[in-house]
Amino acid sequence: MTTIDLSRCEDFDLGPVTVRPSSREIANGTSSEIVEPKVMQVLVALASSPGRVVSRDDLIQKCWDGRIVGEDAINRVIGKLRRAADGAASGAFRIETVARVGYRLSLGNSSTPHPGAAASADPTADLVRPAPRLPVWLLGAALALVGGTAALIYVEKPWQRHDAGSDQVVHSTAAASPMPPAVVDLETRGLSAVFENTPEQTAEGVGYLRQANALAPHEAPVWGSLAMSYVLGLGWASPAERPAIESRVRDAAAHALAIDPRESRSAAALVSLEPTFGHWQAKGDAIRLAQQHARPDRGPLLYQEVQLLMAVGRFRDALNRIALLNKFSPLIPWIQATRVDALAATGRLEDADRVAKDALAIWPHDRLTWFTNFDLAAYNGEPQRALAMAADRANWPKNTQPDEILLAKRTVEAMMSHKSADADRVLVAFRSSMPRGQAYAERAMRAAAALGRPREALAIARVLYLSRLPASPRGTTLPYIGLNEDSERPTVSLFLPPAQTMWTDPGFLSLLSNIGLADYWRRTGPPDFCLANGMAKSCHLAGLAR
Repeated sequence: MTTIDLSRCEDFDLGPVTVRPSSREIANGTSSEIVEPKVMQVLVALASSPGRVVSRDDLIQKCWDGRIVGEDAINRVIGKLRRAADGAASGAFRIETVARVGYRLSLGNSSTPHPGAAASADPTADLVRPAPRLPVWLLGAALALVGGTAALIYVEKPWQRHDAGSDQVVHSTAAASPMPPAVVDLETRGLSAVFENTPEQTAEGVGYLRQANALAPHEAPVWGSLAMSYVLGLGWASPAERPAIESRVRDAAAHALAIDPRESRSAAALVSLEPTFGHWQAKGDAIRLAQQHARPDRGPLLYQEVQLLMAVGRFRDALNRIALLNKFSPLIPWIQATRVDALAATGRLEDADRVAKDALAIWPHDRLTWFTNFDLAAYNGEPQRALAMAADRANWPKNTQPDEILLAKRTVEAMMSHKSADADRVLVAFRSSMPRGQAYAERAMRAAAALGRPREALAIARVLYLSRLPASPRGTTLPYIGLNEDSERPTVSLFLPPAQTMWTDPGFLSLLSNIGLADYWRRTGPPDFCLANGMAKSCHLAGLAR
């Protein structure tokens, strides 16, 4: 049972109503309504089981990729489907709730849907099952999650609010005026939608948060949530759209900080817009300044600090902060992917493998989670597991082009064959893809290093860091939340396996000097790789070791 692909579903009738899944349209005579993708997926799932009850778990498998979702998410979609049934469908069908079991679709005249609907509605039903998932009730640990930078929002008492990703209870300045339940609901729905990490869901989440702000314009944390949702939306934005979205981030953050100068999510949103590449010292100063002025926080600002530490090759320090993040926000894919990378970079491969597999069980189709597992296997001694993932098309990640997986697969095959011709073909293909964006150059560099071609890896690195390639933060396979500009560069991959094959080449430290990292380390202390075998002398001669 795999996710319903609306583009492959044929049209079908429900009494006088025609349902067109590919265009998400419910048509009844001269009137029609276009519904959300999730609403149409649920309608197709129910119509494909005429007269039968479809359990919530089945709906999650077919419509949510088997991910963990809360009751609210399902209830919201069912509510919208019922409104469509009463609206454009004019009562031609209805959705019945079967207590503690699931839902059933019936026609207005109590007959069952047209038999053809069952045959055509789910053309993917015979494909391979997705990876196992954890029980739905685990989502109760987190009502709302914003892609690695906010978590755990709930009301303990009418006058208290639990800050995102923190164990600190923030006391409102207006103890007698708790947030209206509708605002809490909208904020929760908005953050949950943004957490889905797709362009459509991000836009939907921003819409919910705007409504929450319209109802509660004097609630600083709600403005902070909106600011962070805009930051995450930057990852999907085109270059022409970025300035307007950055302006919205700053505007929402300014509203929050005008109400509460210590509101932490807004501070994190503003810090995330500060450049990192070539500005590591200034970025660190901005994070520390924000931490001094914001409420004690173990979420948004802490994640920005983790990203900076990994970008400058300090994974041991990053792991300490990730442990705090994971304690309070365990259900965020960005945090788990960051945790896997930091564990792998510090040689804790058994722990990295455990965390990676657990994350894939929760988010089997998340792009970042999938590639984190694939790369961990490919570059750390489990190539067969990586190839098995690439062969399992039913569980390929969302927002990924087939050629990306094909190149990843060919890289592993070339690593296993040890044939120079195979490596040459892979690297030629990677080089031709590099103009498409930084993410392709990043993977090309890692592939060359894994194939035992450190000189080629360094040549690719020079293109990535010293020329101007289009930014592609959502295209990257490494965690990133922040400024989406072509001037940014993903330096974390310089310090992750298999980059160690480049470290002993004299060109490596020369490149780090060219981009300014060597000067940064001389001021702040050496990176982790200076502790690696064969690197102590080189780091000392370069003035990096104290």
